[in-house]
Order: sequence, then structure tokens, then C-alpha cells
Amino acid sequence: MRNARLVVLLIVSWTALSARAGWEYTAVTKAEGGRQSEMMGNSIKALVEGSQARVEFVESGNPMMRAGSYLLIQDAGKSMVMVNPQEKTYTTWDMNSMMGMAGGVMGMLNMEVQNPKVEKLLEENGGPLLGYPTTHYRFRTSYSMSMSFMGMKHSTATVQEEDLWAAATLKDAAFSLQAMQNNMKTGNEQLDKLITAQKNKAEGFPLKMISTHTVKDARGQDQVVKTTMEVTALKAARPAADQFKVPAGYQEGRMLLPFGGGKKGAGGKQNGGEPDFKNLLEQIQKAAQ
Repeated sequence: MRNARLVVLLIVSWTALSARAGWEYTAVTKAEGGRQSEMMGNSIKALVEGSQARVEFVESGNPMMRAGSYLLIQDAGKSMVMVNPQEKTYTTWDMNSMMGMAGGVMGMLNMEVQNPKVEKLLEENGGPLLGYPTTHYRFRTSYSMSMSFMGMKHSTATVQEEDLWAAATLKDAAFSLQAMQNNMKTGNEQLDKLITAQKNKAEGFPLKMISTHTVKDARGQDQVVKTTMEVTALKAARPAADQFKVPAGYQEGRMLLPFGGGKKGAGGKQNGGEPDFKNLLEQIQKAAQ
């Protein structure tokens, strides 16, 4: 579920640039603290034109976004395809299925999100970044989560504080991924309410984001993860049309899910597939102990 949320946040930050011209930009994300912080760090190079984008992962610790692979985004986020040049394969990303799986896991584990709240704490002049005027926003998102499975009970309280420096001149309604976000339902009422509350929190494209995510368990122990994303270069560009297409001859694969499992595809290669719920449950039980 955490990986699905990270995917959504990354895609929104990558693809909110203006659709009225072509753009090329680079961005770096760094994370510290927590057991999965190494998965959250990455360096990307992106091309944007019209309602399509190509995001190449120069460096990445996430197995779903391996270094050298790139994500093709079309129709303002309605279509997303991950391309792996090393293996000459491509995989269609179905965000509705990913989020629906998150909701299904929550139901199976009797997980409940309670008291979701999003607050805007600050809105001020953020000064220029890369030559563009920005607005500095600060938001606080909070909620509690409880879980009960096979006699095991676990509860956490989460607070996430975000500082964003957004350039309002770098936005276009046709390319804001609003359609994708509106269709992204998990089927879990509490989780969907939280996702809805976090939509459209800032106007424009965030050139810099600093997020501090704090989770407190039932024993009062905190796990804190700090993430910083910054666009390091930005310029107008005219990408070639083939930059947004899957190369000829590539074979279609299946999505590699972030929590293990998977079926072997052609040639005996493991390329993702059905989730290994037993493995997932074992990981959750260990984390809750």
C-alpha cells in the first residue's frame, strides 16, 4: 500500500508541467530514516510535451522503477507504461487495480483509517526557483490506522508535514492528472476519503518538496522518514515523437508487485503477477511485533 501511494505521489510531481510547450527537466529525490527509505530515493530525467511524458530513472532504489527503465505517460495520465530497455519489455500500469488491491488488503486485515485530516498551515511568497516565481505552502496530513488479524491487533498514528514550493505558471488543466486521480478508488471508504482530501493541495508544479512522515505505534515509538524532492534543471524542448512510444519488438510483461510473489512468464523469467499474500501477511506480522 505504501508503494502504491509513493507511485501516485511521484507521478503527480513528475507530470504536472505545462502542456503548452515541450519541456525537459531533471529532479532528485532523497530520503532518510525508516526501513524503506532506500526505496524512495531516485534521480530522474523527464521529457514533457502535450498530454504525454517520458520519465527515465537515472538512479533508483525501487524495484518497480529500476535504474535505466522509463515510464511513458499518455492521455494526461490515463495510460502509463513502464519500459525496461535492458530486458526489452514493457508493462502497463493499472493504477485502479493497484489501489483496489490496497483496499482489498485493508479489508482482509480489518484495517481502518480513522479521523483523516488535511490542514493548510501556510501560504506565502516562496521566492524564485530556477527563474520561476513560487508559492510556499505547508500542509499537515494526519490519520490513525488500526488492524486486527488472527488475534493480532496493531494501531498507529500518522502525521505528515509537507512544505512545497510550487510554480503556478507551470500548470495546465489538461495535464494535471485530475482524471487519473478522480478514478483512483481503492474501495475502502476511509482510505478513499484520505486520498480525496490530499488532492489539489497546491496550485502549480512543485519545484521543491520537503516531507516529514511520522508514524507512532501503540508503544509510543516513532518512525520518521524525511523526503526531499527538488527539480535541478528545467528548459524548453522539442522531444521527438518516438520518445513517447514503446520501441518496436519489445515484449509485454506483467506488473511486478512491490511485496513479492509473481508468476514465471515466457522463458521462465519471473516478471511479477499475482501477489503472494502469505508472504505479505508474514511481513506485516513482523512489522507489527
